[in-house]
Amino acid sequence: MLPNYERLAKGLAIYRLKNSKNFYARIRVNGVEIKRSLKVADEDEAKFRAWELRSELENRNKQGLAILANKKIYVQDIINNVIENLNNRKPKLKIYQDYKTVFLNFIIPFFQNVEVVNFTTKKIREYFESQELSITRKNINKTCFKMIFDFLEEEKIIKKNDIPILPKIKALKIETRDAFNDEDLKIILEYLPKFHEIEKNGRKANFKTVEYRKILNEYFIILLETGVRTGEEFINLRFNDIKKKKHSYYKDDLLIENDNYLVKITKGKTKKYSNGRVIALSSKAINAIVNIAKITQQDKNITIDNFIYSNKLILETSFNKIAEFSDIFKQFTDYLKESNLINTHYTLYSCRHTFITKRLMEGVDIYLIAKFVGSSVEMIEKHYDSYKLSQQSHIDSLTNFNRDALELKAILNNISYTDYDDIPPDPTEADLKKFHRDAEEFFKNNQ
Repeated sequence: MLPNYERLAKGLAIYRLKNSKNFYARIRVNGVEIKRSLKVADEDEAKFRAWELRSELENRNKQGLAILANKKIYVQDIINNVIENLNNRKPKLKIYQDYKTVFLNFIIPFFQNVEVVNFTTKKIREYFESQELSITRKNINKTCFKMIFDFLEEEKIIKKNDIPILPKIKALKIETRDAFNDEDLKIILEYLPKFHEIEKNGRKANFKTVEYRKILNEYFIILLETGVRTGEEFINLRFNDIKKKKHSYYKDDLLIENDNYLVKITKGKTKKYSNGRVIALSSKAINAIVNIAKITQQDKNITIDNFIYSNKLILETSFNKIAEFSDIFKQFTDYLKESNLINTHYTLYSCRHTFITKRLMEGVDIYLIAKFVGSSVEMIEKHYDSYKLSQQSHIDSLTNFNRDALELKAILNNISYTDYDDIPPDPTEADLKKFHRDAEEFFKNNQ
């Protein structure tokens, strides 16, 4: 029996330890035992606070909120409670999903096994220094940390004066993102499918890294085929967000049918301008998505016919994590540079540049491109008009180059008089009559 132990009710008691002037409460709620200091020496006041604390904990339990037991408290425990609070908020805002994505895929992995006592300003600064954050991502992360701080203070887990300070954070400057040149793209498409086999210091990558890299290979194809923005535009998509729509029509009395695969993009910059945009997926993009499903859901017989029924996030691994694919792609391009295979700086955003530039060069209407990629005609003209300067037809116009004369010269240089010897003479009248007789005989026997 503890010194000065007094049972107040079932699952509720107060006690005072030796050499301690203050009382403690021992409370059991929903099978969880909590021991808390009541921070008072007066017995009557201690009893009042114990009853008050139990009432507060029981209310939390009724609301479905987690009860933190008297044990080492980890940052992950706090975040799980913050996420639970978000789930219970009404009305539910779309931004809440963005907060949860950052918590689950970035903050929790970084602070895994970190106790609240070690949740310091220095540790938080290390987190931000490890990230490459756009202005939007920076603001989302700041809000997430403020929610953690608020929970710590409101639950009296940390005193207000002990709450860590959010370090000053500089948003990542938007760097130049080149479109892939043809030779580099060919190299990337050759080596990326084999990237998961690359060893480091003679050691093979672990199964998680292998899976991340396999998914990256397919994700790269998807970005290249759709021009969607990396990050939020795709990260929240699930397989069952893709809808199959049959297209059929008649031509020359023949029924022509094909399946269109459509997906609605609602996240990222798109959400600022409308309720989203619907894009069609090419066969290459669909095959890549099916391949991801086969990688992450090996326990299921995934096929082109059933992949759209899965509710799993497309980029979510078999172990329920979403990688920072920009970082993994940088590892890949660094490997190519070290191997002297490429020397240009590329990011995953280069896929979007390549998609837009390629479609412009193919003569696709700029308005259609803008709608498809969720941009504006003005923005595309501003950032992508430079592609025209690299087109040979425009170079010829600007330099007043006579290409017709060059082509004619090439033709004449490759023709000799003996070439005409191979040209058959005009048919004679007898030849024509024989041709018609043979034709009549053929059709007569093949009706």
